[in-house]
Amino acid sequence: MATPPRWRRMGARCQQRRRAGLCPRSAYEPWRITITMGEVGLMSPRPPGSTWNDVKEIAVLAESLGYSSLSTGEAWGEDAFTSLAQLAAVTSRIRIGTSIVPVFARSPANIAMTALNMDIMSEGRFFLGLGSSGALVIEDFHGEKFEKPVTRMREYIDIIRKAMRGERMDHDGEFYQTKRFRLRFKPYRPDLPIYIASLGPPSLRMTGEIADGWLPIYFAPSRKDAAMLPLKQGVESAGRSMDDIAISPQVSVYVTDDVPAARDRERPHIAFYIGGMGVFYHRYFHRIGFGEEADQIREAYLGRDREGAAKLVTDEMVDATTILGNPGQCREQMEAFFDVGVSEIRLVLNEPDKDAYIRTITALAPGS
Repeated sequence: MATPPRWRRMGARCQQRRRAGLCPRSAYEPWRITITMGEVGLMSPRPPGSTWNDVKEIAVLAESLGYSSLSTGEAWGEDAFTSLAQLAAVTSRIRIGTSIVPVFARSPANIAMTALNMDIMSEGRFFLGLGSSGALVIEDFHGEKFEKPVTRMREYIDIIRKAMRGERMDHDGEFYQTKRFRLRFKPYRPDLPIYIASLGPPSLRMTGEIADGWLPIYFAPSRKDAAMLPLKQGVESAGRSMDDIAISPQVSVYVTDDVPAARDRERPHIAFYIGGMGVFYHRYFHRIGFGEEADQIREAYLGRDREGAAKLVTDEMVDATTILGNPGQCREQMEAFFDVGVSEIRLVLNEPDKDAYIRTITALAPGS
């Protein structure tokens, strides 16, 4: 008997990657593309023009459609935790988490109180995504000195984990010296998942050593070996397995029949990260084989030619890191992520309004 398509097969991988609620369906509905190889979450589920009541409606729908998580980050706009508390209040199963909050913006004790309280309020559905952001945001917006982000992250996580275990948060480090205090409430669990958004090799090695998960951006399945090598080195040095790390990339998706137009919409985003967000993304695109293009983009962007920088983003760069096409093509591209070990894709939808957003999440619903 012929082997059924991979996306219809059930097996150990579902359990290994915690595929709760995403089992293959016996019937195929042509208007709904069912994803069964991994979990599919939604990143920043707030389409343009929507109110918070609209966002809560989207959250309830996403949960009913089988999406695995709702996550949001913060930079210089709305804070993440207030927004996520709204979503946690109207849902009961879907995971809720930050993607990301910068460690320079709050003390580790403050983050511990907030994250562990969110976990109680959501009954164990919260996950904490941390990152360093960059010098521009940290120094010019927060007014903090951006230095030694890897060292700071290690200390930060050490203090938070002591808090979640109910221990005294004693720490004598380079950046934090805390003592005597422990939280005045009992955490929901002692092992709330901590994800790190890391790009540079030192940060990736640290992620492999201590994190529960990795939150990459512009992850390219076809070029994953170069991107993941430092992560694997960190895993091995800590005596861990890659199965101990949940890989959950943030991926832009354009559900459309006009792929060239979608590429043009994505180019300015890639150019902004390469040219306008410090050196991390520029170096990252070098490591995954787009060095010459990244140099040209950064030069144009720093010369204030943002339109020219966007035009220098090639089709290959967009296609390697973005999901584009009709629902069937998008499904096939999602499977490419799961094929290389991704645990969950967090989709960033680029829809113009609430109605279009709802149509898209329904078309790409991961399960019933």
